[in-house]
Amino acid sequence: MNDASRPTAPPPRSRRKPRAWLQARPALAIDALPPALAALEPTAVHVVYADATPARDALFWQSAARLLRARTTVLSPREPAGIADMLRAHGLDIERSRTLHPRANICTLRGVPGRSGIAVLTEALQAVVDQCGAQGSQFLVEGAPGYFRWDDPVALADDGELLARWCRSNSCGVLLVMAPPGDTEALQLASLAGFHRHFAGVARLAQQHGHFVWEVGFWRHKDAILPPEVVPLRFSPVDRGLVAGSGADDAIAPGEAPTLLAPDEDRIIVSRAAVLRERWIPAHWQVVDDNAAAVAAAAGAVAATVVLHYGQIAELETLASQVHQLRHDGGKALKIVVREDHEILRQRYELLMMTLGASLVIHRNTPFARVQTMIEAIQGQVFSRPILPDYKSALSAVVATAATGYVPPADFISLVRTTLERSSVIRLPHVLLELPLLPEVAHVDALRACQMQDAGDLCTAGSNAVYAFFFACRMENIETACRHVFVRPMSELFGGELRCGDAESILGSLKRLEADIAQRPVQDYSGWLASQPDPSPVAAPAELPPQDAPIPLPATSRARRGRRAQPQAFAIPLKPQR
Repeated sequence: MNDASRPTAPPPRSRRKPRAWLQARPALAIDALPPALAALEPTAVHVVYADATPARDALFWQSAARLLRARTTVLSPREPAGIADMLRAHGLDIERSRTLHPRANICTLRGVPGRSGIAVLTEALQAVVDQCGAQGSQFLVEGAPGYFRWDDPVALADDGELLARWCRSNSCGVLLVMAPPGDTEALQLASLAGFHRHFAGVARLAQQHGHFVWEVGFWRHKDAILPPEVVPLRFSPVDRGLVAGSGADDAIAPGEAPTLLAPDEDRIIVSRAAVLRERWIPAHWQVVDDNAAAVAAAAGAVAATVVLHYGQIAELETLASQVHQLRHDGGKALKIVVREDHEILRQRYELLMMTLGASLVIHRNTPFARVQTMIEAIQGQVFSRPILPDYKSALSAVVATAATGYVPPADFISLVRTTLERSSVIRLPHVLLELPLLPEVAHVDALRACQMQDAGDLCTAGSNAVYAFFFACRMENIETACRHVFVRPMSELFGGELRCGDAESILGSLKRLEADIAQRPVQDYSGWLASQPDPSPVAAPAELPPQDAPIPLPATSRARRGRRAQPQAFAIPLKPQR
C-alpha cells in the first residue's frame, strides 16, 4: 500500500494520456440498479453523501472489491490493515496473488499537518498518478469531507471546480463517498448546487421509514442528465451487498431468499430472564445478562431483534425508557419485543409499549415454539408509528389520577379533561356515561350504588343525572364494567344512558355538565356518601403529577373485577345403597 500524502516530482512530459472512452465504464456495486444510474462517467466527479452505516460500507467496499479488478485506485483514511479487512469482508482478499489489476492501487489517505483544503486532496491524487501510473483510472475516495470549505458557498464551489478540472486534465474519474456536515437525512442537495455544478452525478444514501434509499439528485449518462429519483435498497442475504428495488411490495421469485433491511436483520439479542424457563434456545440467539445489557448490545444495530423481559409493574418505567431508547437510537427497522413473565401487562401498558416503539408484546405462558414463530413473523417489518421525543409523557398518560369514586362536578370536569389531554399521546380509550335519573331516585342513592374501586374511575352528579367515567376502558367492555361497579340494577336507578367513547363526545358531555351546574348548582354529596353504612373508600380529589415528577405506579397489576360471589351451599349425592 502507498501513502498518498507524499509529494512527488512532476510527471514526464512524454507520457501519453490513455483514451478514456475506450475503457469499460466503472459501475457502482448496487445490484439491480438501472445501468444508467450505476455507471460512472470517465474523467468526471461523482459524490455520494452517506453517514457511517452498513449501507455505506457495503456501497463503497463492494464497489472497491469489484473495481480493483480493473484500473482503479482506492483511497481511505483507514489504516492498511483495516482496508485489507474491509476488502476481505466484501469478497476480495488482497493477500492472494492475481486478485488485483496490475494498475490497481490501494492507498491510505492522510492529511498534511498545518494544511487543509482541496489542494491537499488533489496533490494526493496527483501523487498516485505520478508514482503508480494511475492516469486514466477511476479513484474511489472514502471519507474526504475535511478537504472542502463547507462554511463558504463561494469557496466550496471553487473547490468543486478545481477537482473537476483535475479529473479532466488527468483523464481520471473520482467517486467521493463521504458524510456531509450535519445529518445526511437533513441534507438538502439543492443547497449545494454551486458545488455540484461541475460534477457528473450526485446522490444520497439515507434511511427513510426504516429503509435505506438511493436518492439521486442528478446523474449524467453519456449525453443525457437523468432527473431526480429515489430507489429503495435492501441487502442481499448471500453477500450482504446492496440490492435496488427490493421493496416490501416486490415479489420474491421461487427459491429466492428474501432480501434484508440491513445486514444484521438475522441477529437476535435476548435478555436472559426472557428465556430463563426454556430448555433450549436457538444457537444463533445472543443471550445477555438483563434488559440493560440487551440495550447496550444493540448499540449500532439497524434491523436486529431485541427481546426484553417484563416481570412486574415495578419494572414498567424502566422498561418504558429502555424501549424508547432502543427505538429512538436504533431507528424504525429495529425490532423490539417485550415478553411477559410473572405478571400480565394490562391493556393500557401494552398500548404504552407499542406507542413507545415495541414491535410486539408476547403474552405470558405463550409456548416457546410460538414465540419463535412470532419473532420470525415480524422480520422485514418497520415501525410505522411516529417516534415520540419523550417517554415520560406517554408513561404519564397510562397512570390514572389518585382520585377514585365520587368527586364534585367541578373537580370531575377538570380531572376528566386533564386525563383526556394526557392520554391523547397514546390514544388511550375511555368511556363516559351520562345517566339520567328516574324521577323517584335521589342523587345520593344512585351515587351510593356506584361503588368504584379502580384508580381513575370517577363519578359525579348533575342537576338530573349521574356521570360515570371509566379510565382506560373500551366501549365493548362497558357493560361488564357497569356490572362490577353498580350494586343495584341500573334499570332501577336510571331512565336510560348516553355512552361517550371518544374524546370529542366526552368533551361534549363535559360541556353540557358544565353548563348545567352553572344554571342549577348541584350539592356536594361527599359528606352524605362518607356517612353511609359500610362505605367503600373514596379518595379525595387529586391532581395528576407534574410532567417532570416521578411517575407513581400501582403496587400491583390487576384487571378490573367485581366483588367475589358468596359461596353457595350444595350437597353431593351419595351412592345408593344396595
